[in-house]
Amino acid sequence: MCLKYLIVCFLLTSAASFAQPLKRVANKGIAVEKLTEARRKELNITETRGVCVLKVIPGSTAEALKVKEKDILIRINTTAIESLEDVSQPSLKLREGDDVSFTVIRENKEKVLKGKAIANPREDAGDLSLEYGSFPFMGGQISTMYMQTATPGKKTAILFIPGLSCMSLDNMWEEHVYRKLFYGLANKGYLVMRAEKPGMGDSYNTPACEDIDFPTEVNSFRAALAALKKHPDADTNNIIIIGHSLGAMEAPFVADGNHVRGLIAMGLTVKPWLEYLTEMLRVQNPRLGIDYLQNERDMKLYQTLLYELLVNKKKPLDIVSTNPEYDRILRRDMNYVGTNSFLTRDISFSQTLNDQDIAAIWAKTDCKVLSAWGETDIQVVNDFSHREVVNLINTYHPGNATFLELTDTDHNFLLIPTIEESYQRNVDGSLGSLFPTRFNEQMVEEFHQWIQSVIVN
Repeated sequence: MCLKYLIVCFLLTSAASFAQPLKRVANKGIAVEKLTEARRKELNITETRGVCVLKVIPGSTAEALKVKEKDILIRINTTAIESLEDVSQPSLKLREGDDVSFTVIRENKEKVLKGKAIANPREDAGDLSLEYGSFPFMGGQISTMYMQTATPGKKTAILFIPGLSCMSLDNMWEEHVYRKLFYGLANKGYLVMRAEKPGMGDSYNTPACEDIDFPTEVNSFRAALAALKKHPDADTNNIIIIGHSLGAMEAPFVADGNHVRGLIAMGLTVKPWLEYLTEMLRVQNPRLGIDYLQNERDMKLYQTLLYELLVNKKKPLDIVSTNPEYDRILRRDMNYVGTNSFLTRDISFSQTLNDQDIAAIWAKTDCKVLSAWGETDIQVVNDFSHREVVNLINTYHPGNATFLELTDTDHNFLLIPTIEESYQRNVDGSLGSLFPTRFNEQMVEEFHQWIQSVIVN
């Protein structure tokens, strides 16, 4: 069970911006690989430092500096490059116009290539208006994007909260399901806000997404919601939150006390995080190709391991040192790479998520709620959590919650008719190939119809 199998596991820019856009992040513009012995022989070099440049992206910083394919990159500015990870370390995040130098080995000679960093292109939204902005958070600024039609006047406003992964929502692949959701809702007449997670996109001087805990991420989206309410085109009587996957678990915490009109949650669990992870390991792993009896033995290990990590709050490095079998299963199932990360985030994120009373926050939620369950969503196993959220809310706030079954729909908003195919697509890595053709367009219409039923005039 890897991260992609969990709950986890987008040009017309308006002339006037209500919030100051941030200085654009620059793409280094290179694809690199490890400098292997075979590559050194091919290039007839003795150099052991650095990484090999496989490709230079057109229009990028590397192209402007005249970096060439098969150059050996040994330094960016004053930072030595010894591994693939060194190239993307946060301290080397470039911004538009920054002075930058790449030191390379070319034909067995060291060359220093100097120039200015080239900004990432802005997203082309076609006939829609796309406005870049920012809001303050923890001493820095988080980047935002607001999308809407050119129709003047106040609009029902939507804040989107994504899944677990630390990724930018800016200028996503045209076929990405998030991008299709954003554009679909904007074309229905909504003001759609995308707020980056701390440290992502053009965000500046905030903690890194990978390092923060659950409450910090929730607070970043609470700050985003406050910024949305200040947008001149936002109808503050009709604010909607859409949370997907982990974002669906964060959504009620973001809405708490903030007088939102409605909340759409898809791909969630109502169970404590430790219980959810245990269920996922037991149910998913045999269906993903792991021998059933081996998985049973591994579940015995996880009984102690997850308790130590999430309840006793041990660090992965400390607990792994006590049993090499812990290292094996964490690497296989939890994206462990020999650090204190867990599911690609610092372990503190999962620890503080496990501290939360998920059922209690849903019971407290007093806005209208649409609990949307995908029939072939393997990440949530079945409809239990989505139905339980509805039962909880309606017990304490009768009539406020509605259950929606999205037929033949998986965790990624894709039309997949059977659970068996959903598992197989995850196993063979072909899920991404479905993005261009199997996005559930009807889901956007279902969300639109529900929003229209709960907003006030």
